[in-house]
Amino acid sequence: MSQRVRSWLLYWGIWMFLGVYMSTMDQVMYPKMHFIGTTLPMNLMQNFAWGCAGLGILALARRWPLEHFALAELKNWTIHLFGSVIIALIGLWMVWLIAMVFQDPIESTKSTNDPEHGYFHFFKEYFHINLLLMWAVLGAFHGIRIFERYRRREVEAAKLESQLATAQTQALQMQLQPHFLFNTLNSIAALIHSDSNAADRMVSRLADLLRMTLDSGTHQQISLRQEMAFTNAYLGIEGIRFQDRLTVIKDVPDDCLDAVVPAFLLQPLVENAIKHGVADMSTPSKVEIHARHEEQWLTLEVIDNGRGVNGNRKSGIGTQNTAARLQLMYKDRHTFTLLSLPGQGTKATVQIPWSVESGGK
Repeated sequence: MSQRVRSWLLYWGIWMFLGVYMSTMDQVMYPKMHFIGTTLPMNLMQNFAWGCAGLGILALARRWPLEHFALAELKNWTIHLFGSVIIALIGLWMVWLIAMVFQDPIESTKSTNDPEHGYFHFFKEYFHINLLLMWAVLGAFHGIRIFERYRRREVEAAKLESQLATAQTQALQMQLQPHFLFNTLNSIAALIHSDSNAADRMVSRLADLLRMTLDSGTHQQISLRQEMAFTNAYLGIEGIRFQDRLTVIKDVPDDCLDAVVPAFLLQPLVENAIKHGVADMSTPSKVEIHARHEEQWLTLEVIDNGRGVNGNRKSGIGTQNTAARLQLMYKDRHTFTLLSLPGQGTKATVQIPWSVESGGK
């Protein structure tokens, strides 16, 4: 059922409901009237007449809408004032005729000729109430109109906010990829003269890594399985660089692999761990990657056993970028901590809402 059909059903449904309600009032006031044969059909027909009069009010409202309480709209307000009075008079006349139809012929003739029971008496008794009824229709129309405009603006604002967040996230991701590429090329340059075979293998791994990056396109979110594949390719490059000095421990259960995560999330954290936990030390070092599903959350941890530094360390491009992207994508529904203690290494923890890819668990 279309919105237009629902609106019409609601409009006439309200008038018919008022007809039933008013018929019960008349029945209480005039208990001798037959409810099914007279009171109910008379009130339903009268409210149908008021519904038709209300259509005239709606036509005026669409043609001359009321936007503001300002002199610039004095013309519109004047049109509505006089228009509603004229429509109320016409509607009241139709309602009076319907009332006459449902009276006995003798009573109907008497009511038509008797000033105490004729149209003018009917007018004095019901005009102001029915004029308020027409104004209620006018107010309801503009109330719904204002609400719909407000709702459209909310939807448009939400779309703009979403588009802005998408553009900002993509810009941050584009910033991160050249940063990673620059660091990797530096590593290759350092190996070219000392170990050309290792440099050649690293270039090959870098090509695979860049191919994976291009395949991911501009997707803001990917599965943890894809993110781990990308991280493993990066670790393959660093494994060539540090050889036996780097040990990687991965604890990522299968039920977490279908979880959705921001693209390029783990690599800067792993790079940060290697930079401060392996590159700065001559002794063998260890980097751990953990993933856990905890109720409605996915928790990711990257831990190194390097020297560590005092306080939290979020000054690098990779960690600052990660913090900014998480804030854009999840607002306050995430946590990102980077705890580093002297001599004890560093632990980066990311907690985001749990969700899985379509077809995942």
